[in-house]
Amino acid sequence: MTYQLVREILPENPYELVDHIFKKIDGAYSEATMRAYRSDLNDYVDFCHRLNFPCFPTPVEAMVAFIEDCSARRLSVAFIKRKLTAITSFHRFCRLRSPVSDIDVQLAMRRLVREKGMAARQARGLSKRMFDDFIATTRRDIHGFRDRALLHLAYSTLCRRQELVDLLIEDLRFHPDGSGMVHQRAGKVDKLKRGRWIYLQPYVMKAVTEWLEVSMLKEGPILRGIKKNRKASPGRMCLTAVSRSYKRMARKAGYPEDVINEISSHSTRVGAAQELLESGASLLQVMHRGGWSLPQSVLRYVRNADTLYDYPLWRYEHYSLGRKNRDSEGQEAPLMQMPKIGLG
Repeated sequence: MTYQLVREILPENPYELVDHIFKKIDGAYSEATMRAYRSDLNDYVDFCHRLNFPCFPTPVEAMVAFIEDCSARRLSVAFIKRKLTAITSFHRFCRLRSPVSDIDVQLAMRRLVREKGMAARQARGLSKRMFDDFIATTRRDIHGFRDRALLHLAYSTLCRRQELVDLLIEDLRFHPDGSGMVHQRAGKVDKLKRGRWIYLQPYVMKAVTEWLEVSMLKEGPILRGIKKNRKASPGRMCLTAVSRSYKRMARKAGYPEDVINEISSHSTRVGAAQELLESGASLLQVMHRGGWSLPQSVLRYVRNADTLYDYPLWRYEHYSLGRKNRDSEGQEAPLMQMPKIGLG
């Protein structure tokens, strides 16, 4: 049926083919993946229309030209690879052979990598000092209560923005000492939706409770948008509003524009991971807290790789031992072998 659909629709309306395939795969992938696939495929179809290339199946020359066009638009190598992955997946959904595996396409990508390199733009980590500066800009109004709850939840849970706005009021648990827990029902790497419970410090629960009292929310998403009448919206907070809120607080705190441009919805996740490592947490602890499945993922978020080759606790014990032996024997203690963390 799919082959017949390709022959009938492709020559005049590839957008309908895209819509049909998206209905076919609906529910099989996360909302974020579906959104990225649609964005990348629409970008590719627009390119093919512009240069009169057939879209699906994609000829090799069109794929090479698309890579060159993406490079001319100064897209990163990682972003271009994501687009090629979407195109490959779409061909597979249509039971078509993908041109991405062709040697000419592979050579075009190798040239691109050699020219641009693989360095990816990293969101600026929100340090504890920046976090405190952001909190100081919030007021005692509904926007301020929401922003404080947003910052505290994001920094404490290390949730990605989709996971953050999906947290529900009915999944909060309150402890007698003022602390609490929140159940994250699903995540990017939790495809089977096993969920996980995340501990929240008393000051985090205080910020969340104050927001819920002011907004008079009893159920549904914890984080919401705020309407013009200063009431919480019925639906969850918009994904892009997370980044906009951080940038707004950064401007109020007086940060320069070049710093603000590096802040995104991922800044709390990056900054919290950096702070945990610098405070002595192990890589395994950070992975568990942030819901990472691979150590390589954590390494991408931490700029100072020295903190990973061991932690402040190890350095304290190592140098304390060295000083003790030097004082007692008059010479420096032999260096201990640095524990290695697998990068591959």
